[in-house]
Amino acid sequence: AVTTDSSAASDWVPACGGTETPFTTRTGRRLLYMWNLSTGEHAYYDLASDIFLSNDEASTALAMN
Repeated sequence: AVTTDSSAASDWVPACGGTETPFTTRTGRRLLYMWNLSTGEHAYYDLASDIFLSNDEASTALAMN
């Protein structure tokens, strides 16, 4: 599960050393690949809905299955 509690929320930054940029998926969602400085987790952030996606949601959004 993605760490999204308020104390860790500020630890999320764009991945790849801060160089990741938002992109549009095949399904039309605008996502940003993020990295948590404290936990080392990676996750996709949906810019329109302001939420982090679960692995299953990200796979669906990326049309990987």
